[in-house]
Amino acid sequence: MKEVPFATRIPEDLAKDLDVACRRLGLRKNFVVTTALRETIEELLDAAELRRAVREATGFHPWEDVKRQASRRSAR
Repeated sequence: MKEVPFATRIPEDLAKDLDVACRRLGLRKNFVVTTALRETIEELLDAAELRRAVREATGFHPWEDVKRQASRRSAR
């Protein structure tokens, strides 16, 4: 798979934790960050799909969604 450069800022303490973990485990930062991103993206998408399925199956809408839609309607 082709790789592309990706740069972002992270908190200093997280960067230190990454350094320590990689040194201790003998892993490359790129591997750890790529793995963490893949897992997090998958979890976020799974959670969103579950929320959608619950809404469709039960008609239940989380309060945050109701507030968001109400504010959109009032902004029109």
